[in-house]
Amino acid sequence: MPRYYFHVRRGQINVLDQEGIELTDTVDAEVEAAQRAQQIVNRGPLDGGPLNGEYVSRGRIVVADDNWETLFELPF
Repeated sequence: MPRYYFHVRRGQINVLDQEGIELTDTVDAEVEAAQRAQQIVNRGPLDGGPLNGEYVSRGRIVVADDNWETLFELPF
C-alpha cells in the first residue's frame, strides 16, 4: 500500500510530515488532507482573524508520495 505524507505550509513555515500514513489511493489521501485541513481551521483564526469579515486561506496541506514528490496541494 502506498504511503502518503501530509506537509503543512503556512506562509514561510513548513511543517514536514516525517512519518506519513499508508492509504489505498489518492482518493483516500484527498479525504485525509481535507480532514487535516478542517482540524487546523477548527483550532481558530489563522494569522490574526478575518479579513473584511471573512476568513481567508492562510495555508495549505501539501500531499506527497513515497518519494516526497508533491501530488497535490489543498488550501485552507
